[in-house]
Amino acid sequence: MREEYFRLIKDIAGELSNYSGVVGLVFHNDADGLCAAGISASALNKIGLNYRLICIEKIHPAILKLVYSTDCRFYIFLDIGSGRADLIAEISKATNSRALILDHHDPMKIDSPHVVNLNPELHGFSGERDVSGSTATYLLMREVADIRDSAWMAVVGSAEIPGPLTGLNRIPLEDSLNVGDVEVKIGREESYIVKIFNKPWNKLSTILTVTGSVGYYREGPYKVVKYLLSRRIEFTEAEKLEEERKTRFNQLFSILSKSKLKVEGVTQWFHIHDLLKGLGSKTIGTFCSMLSYRSIVAQDKYLIGFMNFESVLPNLGRVEGEWVKVSVRTPKLLSEEVKSGKMPPASELTMKSAEAVGGSGDGHSFAASALIPLGREKEFISFFNNLAVTKQTFLT
Repeated sequence: MREEYFRLIKDIAGELSNYSGVVGLVFHNDADGLCAAGISASALNKIGLNYRLICIEKIHPAILKLVYSTDCRFYIFLDIGSGRADLIAEISKATNSRALILDHHDPMKIDSPHVVNLNPELHGFSGERDVSGSTATYLLMREVADIRDSAWMAVVGSAEIPGPLTGLNRIPLEDSLNVGDVEVKIGREESYIVKIFNKPWNKLSTILTVTGSVGYYREGPYKVVKYLLSRRIEFTEAEKLEEERKTRFNQLFSILSKSKLKVEGVTQWFHIHDLLKGLGSKTIGTFCSMLSYRSIVAQDKYLIGFMNFESVLPNLGRVEGEWVKVSVRTPKLLSEEVKSGKMPPASELTMKSAEAVGGSGDGHSFAASALIPLGREKEFISFFNNLAVTKQTFLT
């Protein structure tokens, strides 16, 4: 099974190397997705292949329609798309395009001549432990060109996985050590210093995520890819965006501490409407993660946050319809129950609940997100609760 994964990598790398058109690099705006884009751009630059950078925050039919309206006919989805490979296959078929998915989120199996879902989870690896999206990207792109000088990006991208790097994530780590871009620090647990910037890998990850998410509507993701390729980062700009994020988040913490969360069944939820307007919708996920440790949050219930989704996407255009971004997190106690199999994973509940109300979702066992039609939030909560209780009964 695992041998098949590496065989597929070589086959797809050969196909990509022989392609002569423009490649669409479709990437997520957190550090993992940004580093995956940097790695891909580095490899394609080295073989002289033209590409277009396309940063999106969610996979949704209305967004894919904009993505596929470009001049590309070969799309590579980086750290995004595996959970909705069916939607990618559908539009790839309709436009006679080719798509490759390099992702580590919970995958959907598909059988399509138009799409290869090269998710390591489909080959026996864990996307929450063994491999990040940027590592999955690195493993393919190193077969396209010698990109050991970009291996450090996969180390930074992998910082979203807690603890020392394990599994497939050790491969770019070893390459980055060999070229001298990273050094290992041994303390209470293993950590990594990116020598180019003399900063820890997880600190750099935070800086990139802030720039790409808070700065999503200010060309943030595209700036980051340029920074990565030139091996420099504008730390002052990132610090300003981080201060803006902290200010907005503190306002939200204050509001929620007074208004409290709405509790229904196994869920607790809130809606911030336009309070994070101007920031990328990724920020509601970051906020939910931070909120999950606060005392106002019940540790045994799914935490769900809603925010209005801005309809104009940078460099793409206006999305048809009106949408709401949904972020789901499992607080500490609930995470243990999900891990033990007593409660269903956030990804499954989110995907199915979003589909039930006309939306689209994906994610991991402990963190997931979706886009749903504006005005259907309460239906989403109701379906989510009913599905969770049904699944819980089945699991126990």
